[in-house]
Amino acid sequence: MFLVDPVRPLRTGSRGLEETHRPMSNVVRAHDLHKTFRPQAFGKPVHALRGVTFEVAEGECFGYLGPNGAGKTTTMKCLTGLMTPTAGTVTLLGAPPSDASARNELGYLPENPYFYEHLTPMEALEFYGALSGVSAATVRERAPQLLDRVQLSDAKDRRIRGFSKGMRQRFGLAAALIHEPSLLMLDEPLSGLDPAGRRLVKEIILEERQAGRTVFLCSHVLADVQELCDRVVIVHNGLIARSGTIHELLDTAPRSFELVATHVPEELRNRIEGAASLFRDAGETITAHLPGADAGPEFAAAVHSDGGRVLSLVPERETLESWFVRVIQAEGGVAGDDA
Repeated sequence: MFLVDPVRPLRTGSRGLEETHRPMSNVVRAHDLHKTFRPQAFGKPVHALRGVTFEVAEGECFGYLGPNGAGKTTTMKCLTGLMTPTAGTVTLLGAPPSDASARNELGYLPENPYFYEHLTPMEALEFYGALSGVSAATVRERAPQLLDRVQLSDAKDRRIRGFSKGMRQRFGLAAALIHEPSLLMLDEPLSGLDPAGRRLVKEIILEERQAGRTVFLCSHVLADVQELCDRVVIVHNGLIARSGTIHELLDTAPRSFELVATHVPEELRNRIEGAASLFRDAGETITAHLPGADAGPEFAAAVHSDGGRVLSLVPERETLESWFVRVIQAEGGVAGDDA
């Protein structure tokens, strides 16, 4: 379900996943996408996209990342047909975004969705379901289940105007799912959610992926992207900077270790403190962050051989967030406002 214009929502339609789903290796294809915004006066043209190419395989959760101003929002608008690229091609499920067969199977949640504020969630889902070509009887069956799934059953008779940011995000996800699309495009779906809401939405995304749906996820919360996505692409200054699976992109070798030990002899304790980047002494128990791939295991072995007790030795590996920062810095820093 498109959630774009509160006056004229775009019609997406649906005939049901089981009736329209067709085998396809790539659900989303973007080839050599360019988008140039030309000022009306004498300003310079803004090249938001400069040859973006990628594909999203059927059934995967795909992360689309980038700093502010990188071209993420412009890309998503081109993919959904809300914006026409200056050059290049886009296909969704083998068809242009403007084609009904593609829009019938697309569920889209923008970063800032608009709703009819005077409606209740039940009324709004009935309206969006009708726009999507879902029968009234089917909507009446699905709507309570969806509201329960996003934990809004208790608010089903409240007006949307009184919803918090997190409630709006959860309702927007329910509206995007009302016609059971085979492709979900989610722009910052975890924005404005408390920890419980974030966990809930992540669980729903994983459930949709396990059900065979393709998920295109744009998010600044990189820890969640690392948890959810099979593959990621980083766009920077309108170009693809990096792409690959999480395993391919991240350095999986330990960069450091956290050692927690007790009853450590004083001489060894002093050696560990001297090697540690961070050291905490809580009486009999010490905690040390030890840089490198070797110091942690070596000191753990020394603690054991000297009569102490190792409570834990935890490797600390590169996260998607630290990798992302490293890549963007290598590409020339962080851009300005999102485009």
